[in-house]
Amino acid sequence: MILLLCSCNKKTEKQKPEQNSESIIIESKSELKTESELDTDYSLFAELFAKEVLKENIRTQEFDVTKLEKPNHLLIFKSDGLEKIVAYSSKNYPQKSEPNYYEHFILFVATFDNQKNAKNTFDRIKSDSKYGLMEWNGLEKELSERVRSLNVGAKSGGMITQIGKQVFSLVETCRETPIGGTWKDYENKFIGFITKNEEEIEVLNSHCGMDRYKIEKIKASR
Repeated sequence: MILLLCSCNKKTEKQKPEQNSESIIIESKSELKTESELDTDYSLFAELFAKEVLKENIRTQEFDVTKLEKPNHLLIFKSDGLEKIVAYSSKNYPQKSEPNYYEHFILFVATFDNQKNAKNTFDRIKSDSKYGLMEWNGLEKELSERVRSLNVGAKSGGMITQIGKQVFSLVETCRETPIGGTWKDYENKFIGFITKNEEEIEVLNSHCGMDRYKIEKIKASR
């Protein structure tokens, strides 16, 4: 009887490491899934939004990330890990020239090599947003240029946010939206494309006539 009990105890002890090992593997897979979700490419959803807004008039433009000159709003994305910037505009506007100003576009999408660099860039943009339209003078040169580039959007209106590897800048103007309705509805429509229903995200938001963006929390709704 004593020998039998000893044998059972040894068998139980041998099984414990196997159970722990299996648990570790499951946890590891869960972590990998989370990291994969963080690095999801959301640019496709932004493109679908642009196609719905512009339909057959959609124009897609990719910029050289080594020469971020025009539109100068592109400078807000300049950062480590920047891979590409794509912007969407209407083929009908402007009619006699290539789009090269902020208001010529409806959306800018900057893609980074990973979620961390995208978030770092968005955090820096949030930090820059504390400076208003006329407060760039006296700042260090690089910061001054970024503030001016950022507040081009603040003056006419816009919304900036980050999800996954992308930083988005949704263009607004002092005119009507491209599809009618209010700018609030337009913002909700865009957020609905890049988030899950009822998901809350942090954005920089500005409306016509403001001198800077303000940080807000917005919940997606459909």
